[in-house]
Amino acid sequence: MGIFSRRRAGGDAISAFWDWWADDGEELLTTATRAGDFDAYVDVMTRRVRAMARGLEWETRTGTDAEHTLCVSSGGDAALRPVAERWYRASPPAGRRWEFVPARSAKPDMLDSTITYRGRTFDLRRTRVHAAATRAGDGFILSVHHPGFTGQWDDEHGLCVLLLEWLLGEDDVERWVRRVDCIVHDVVDSIPAAEVPGRVRDLARTLPEPGWLVLQGRHGSGAPVTVRVLRPLRWIDHPRFDLHTTVRAVFDADEQGLPAPGAVAGLDELEDTLVRSLGIRGMLVAVETSRGARTLHFYSDSEDQNGRDALDMAVRERRSVTARHAVDPGWKKVQDFT
Repeated sequence: MGIFSRRRAGGDAISAFWDWWADDGEELLTTATRAGDFDAYVDVMTRRVRAMARGLEWETRTGTDAEHTLCVSSGGDAALRPVAERWYRASPPAGRRWEFVPARSAKPDMLDSTITYRGRTFDLRRTRVHAAATRAGDGFILSVHHPGFTGQWDDEHGLCVLLLEWLLGEDDVERWVRRVDCIVHDVVDSIPAAEVPGRVRDLARTLPEPGWLVLQGRHGSGAPVTVRVLRPLRWIDHPRFDLHTTVRAVFDADEQGLPAPGAVAGLDELEDTLVRSLGIRGMLVAVETSRGARTLHFYSDSEDQNGRDALDMAVRERRSVTARHAVDPGWKKVQDFT
């Protein structure tokens, strides 16, 4: 219970943020932003945001439907993205003055500007990108070139990621970009940076509709294994679901360790019961069957004790069925299935 108690403190800080916003924060931020008086609110906002989770970032910008947008961002940290999402879902409805977002949205116009980054000046219009599709065909490896790059990778990699966030938005960088490289020398088949969003849209149109994929293989021992996995398997599409639950059911097996004919109906009934019990509080993402056991992988919101309890209650009276929980932002525990 310890990890869940600690994480609930973040929820209390989110409530405290929105209480402060209703009492004083909105008026303070609106007045200071309109006046361009950044010193009047930076320290106050930073303290309030860090109280929710250290490492969260925030910024204001011109709004889309409101006068201003307030963004609280994870800064690309998968462990913080659920906190930003919970902050957003607890926000009041957008009004005339403020709207709220849990991740930085695209700002492609920035690519038409000249900026100073860590003491160096870059004309971003000269940026080019080599876009190579991954072997799985579900994302890109992007190599970013600018004539001003010198090979100072730590500094320049940060600028490359920032450029891609301006092009695609923070969540789409996570969704589609598997690796970012900075290159000093341009390559023949690079494209202007402004064309990258079009390449991403083209790739998205080629992918099949979301659904289940069945994979078969063998362990090192030679035992067969069958995996049914959801495609696409992307945590960023479900940013609140950071609690991984494995439900393991031992069954009557045949000589290969797969379900005997009489065991199949019971396994299917267990899966149906678990999915129905969890409902919209979470989701089943993968099922693996091998060596006399079936393991079902679920994700739900670690702040939602009812989701966790629903799975525990569904297995409590069943012999040879166990459930285990672990906080897993970024869905690292199912990466072998991607």
